[in-house]
Amino acid sequence: MKKLLTLLVTAVLAVTAVFGLTACNKASTVDVTTKTITVGYTDYAPMNYTEDNVFMGFDTELSLMVFNALGYDVRFKLIEWSNKYVELNEGTIDCIWNGFTSNGEDDGKARNTLVDFSYNYMQNAQCILKSKTAPAITSASDLANKSVAFENGSGGESLADSYAKNVTLMKVGCTNQMEAVTKLNQGAADYAIVDIILAQTIIAQTEYSNLEINTGIEIPVEYYAIGFKLDSELTAKVNVMLEAFAKTGQLQELANKYNVGTMVITDFSSQK
Repeated sequence: MKKLLTLLVTAVLAVTAVFGLTACNKASTVDVTTKTITVGYTDYAPMNYTEDNVFMGFDTELSLMVFNALGYDVRFKLIEWSNKYVELNEGTIDCIWNGFTSNGEDDGKARNTLVDFSYNYMQNAQCILKSKTAPAITSASDLANKSVAFENGSGGESLADSYAKNVTLMKVGCTNQMEAVTKLNQGAADYAIVDIILAQTIIAQTEYSNLEINTGIEIPVEYYAIGFKLDSELTAKVNVMLEAFAKTGQLQELANKYNVGTMVITDFSSQK
C-alpha cells in the first residue's frame, strides 16, 4: 500500500503539471476516445456551482484532480438529489460527488448500506437558516406551526423529520438546497434547513444579507464522502488518490481556495 501510494503521489505531481486545476475547461469537454466518468451533482456552492458562466467548486475541482490522475475524463450531470440512488444504480452516473453525507439515512436505511463510500474528506453539519428578524430556535418546540424548507432526500429533510416527531411543523420539500434558501429569502418559508457549508457561503452574499445561521440548538456533526455503487472498484482507487493529494498538500490548498480549509480532512489513518 505504501509503495502504491508513493507511486501515485509521483503520478499526481506529473498529472498536476499537465492538467493543473482545470475545472473550467474539463467540465465542458469530453474526449470520447478516453475512459469517461460521470459525476452526479446538484447546484451547491462552494462544492459544485456556476459563477460567471464558469463551472467550479471544491468537489468539482477535486473530482477532476482525482479522476484525471486515474486516467479518466470527467462528465458532470446535474441531478435531483432525491433521485441520486436511481441515477447511480441505473448507470446514468458513476458516482455521487456533491457534499454527500456518509453518516446519514434515507428512508430509514443507513446510507452506507446503499452505496460504497470513499473516505470521509470533509466535516459538515446541518443548520437552521433564518431571517435576522425571525425568532431564534433553541429547541424543536420553537418550530411548532412553522414552515421549514429543505432539499428532498437530504440531511436537512432527515433533521426536519426528527423535529416533526415532537411538534407539528409544515414541511416544504424542494428539489435542491438553493430552492430552500430562495423560499426562505422570499418569505415562502419561515426557516430552512441546509448544510452549514452552503449557509456560510450564502449569507456572505449581498442578496442574502438578511439571513443568518440560527444558534442555540445542538445539531450532530456530519461527514462528506463520495458515493459509488456497492462493491465498486472505484472506491479503493479514489481513496488512494485522496491520500496522495493530501500527502502533496493539494487537498488542503484546494480547500483553502474555497474557504473550507478548516473543515477538510487530510488524515485518513483512522478510517482504514
